[in-house]
Amino acid sequence: MSRSTKPRNPREAQARERALAALARMRREKLSRQAAARAEHTDPRTMQRYVRSALRQDRPRGRYRATKGDNFRRDLQIPTALGMVSVKVRGSRQAAILGRYMNALGKNLRGDTEALKEFEGVKIAGHQLIIDPDTLAALASPGALDIDSLYAAVSEAGR
Repeated sequence: MSRSTKPRNPREAQARERALAALARMRREKLSRQAAARAEHTDPRTMQRYVRSALRQDRPRGRYRATKGDNFRRDLQIPTALGMVSVKVRGSRQAAILGRYMNALGKNLRGDTEALKEFEGVKIAGHQLIIDPDTLAALASPGALDIDSLYAAVSEAGR
């Protein structure tokens, strides 16, 4: 991450998270940069500052489009045997895998025993994804799993 895009304080970290969210929305919903920025309550110039390398312009003064993937670092939460741990994940593809895993984990906790099969042997940021039902049940009972929060707290982003 270059010096100019590295968040120096919580406000900049929040702006970076909104820019990443707008980029994801551009990919998911095929929105323009302007529409995605508006939907995520940020400015297109903020997106240019934080996610410039993941944006391509059709022609000079033309529409911006999001690339298929990026290599930006994201601070995400991952469930481990000790509970939720903050890890640095590199790239949109790894973040998407972790997001799909968290969705499957929620389905598993609601009774869908087949939801986690595709994640057998998968590692994210050096952590093996837990698919063992007994371990997940043990983590879920004391409330150690917070599957609703994928992103790490913004105050940790400067670390």
